[in-house]
Amino acid sequence: MESRIITPGPYRATKLWNEVTKYFRAGMPLKRHRQNFKTYGNCFAASEAVDWLHHLLRNNSNFGSDVTRQQTIQLLRKFLKNHVIEDLKGRWGSEDLEDNHQLFRFPSTSPVKSIPSRQPLWKRSSLENVFKEKENLFKMPHFSKRSMKRRSAADSRVGE
Repeated sequence: MESRIITPGPYRATKLWNEVTKYFRAGMPLKRHRQNFKTYGNCFAASEAVDWLHHLLRNNSNFGSDVTRQQTIQLLRKFLKNHVIEDLKGRWGSEDLEDNHQLFRFPSTSPVKSIPSRQPLWKRSSLENVFKEKENLFKMPHFSKRSMKRRSAADSRVGE
């Protein structure tokens, strides 16, 4: 696995999430499994997913060798909650994934989260333009002297 180092900065957590989900979906081996006298194809057991993902995280330069098996199970629970994986019956909302032989599969939709395309305010090249735009939002419309005279004349007639 060739992992790229994700540097600190905006959207780092999203970038890490996308990288891990991409590698997990691409590399997790899918097999046929039997459960309750039925055979299911293209799926994996929870214990297989824990083993494989734990190995992936420990060898990834963004996480390191101090990742515990319990942390890996917690990440798989997040995967289940966020539609990265689902159980064989298509359920995904619960977080009851345990390190056992329960079977899971990948849903057909992609779980990759989008990174906002707009740059943060502090990274924009022309900060002066940004501040000018904000000033213009709060300016009152300019009136000519002629319109001010008309208003004062109209106000004085109303009082009569």
